[in-house]
Amino acid sequence: MRKRLSVFLVFLVAILFAFTGCGDKKEQETLKLGFVPLIDGDKLIESTAPLADVLSKAIGKKVEIVTATNYVGIVEGISASKIDFGIIPPFAYVLANKESNAQVILKAKNKKGQSFYRSEFFVNKDSGIKSVEDLKGKKVAFVDPSSSSGYLYPGAFLKKNGIDLEKDIQVVYSGGHDKSLQLLLNKDVDAIAVYEGAREKYQKEFDGIMEQTEVLCYSDNIPYISVTVRGDMTPELKEKIKEGLLKGLNGEDGKKLTIELFNLYGFEEAQDSDYEGIRTTAELMNIDLRK
Repeated sequence: MRKRLSVFLVFLVAILFAFTGCGDKKEQETLKLGFVPLIDGDKLIESTAPLADVLSKAIGKKVEIVTATNYVGIVEGISASKIDFGIIPPFAYVLANKESNAQVILKAKNKKGQSFYRSEFFVNKDSGIKSVEDLKGKKVAFVDPSSSSGYLYPGAFLKKNGIDLEKDIQVVYSGGHDKSLQLLLNKDVDAIAVYEGAREKYQKEFDGIMEQTEVLCYSDNIPYISVTVRGDMTPELKEKIKEGLLKGLNGEDGKKLTIELFNLYGFEEAQDSDYEGIRTTAELMNIDLRK
């Protein structure tokens, strides 16, 4: 009887090991990367195939591209462990971290090598506005209620500096960073908030924009796009992906592809504390992260 029981236990352990091994093997063989299409789905999958190849070689495991119609879809995929890692914006990372303990491993850099950008407040030089306090009673143009650099961050900055967005200023939404510049140039508004560098980008379109306007202040730093892994990933696989992505995305071929696809110029290591400003902004601006 004891001999039969021992044989049965050995057989049971062997089965469990086989099933567990198959699961690990499957996970190790293929990794799924998720992000949101910038163009229609078929073209995106075709255009990102070279990126998947670069990352597969860098990580040492096959990488498949998974797309969704919005960032919440990627967050849900990461939370359900259907997506192993995603290229998502900072607000989406904070949501993923909150919902499933997803972890940021990398953050993107711009052409200057910076991993953040800011909003700029502009006024006309003859406006008499010299400080944030001077904005009280004035008409201020933002871009869109969902724009990080065109409303959320500059709005949070004003709140932290004692400006009530509903009572102290008259808010206008222009619908575009260039449209905000036009409003300021026409003196239809007293101040605008746009992404840093917008004035330089559109200076050829708006004669006198550089001479007529000046910077009032800057918002807090806004992190660029993150690379986020699922919360239940083993530390070993997480480290392997991080090292592979740093190698692949910062390599010549990888950087060329990320510039073409995302206008991003490489990645560097990131940690959760880099996104505390996102959480503060979300709280100040009453943001529903799922929207």
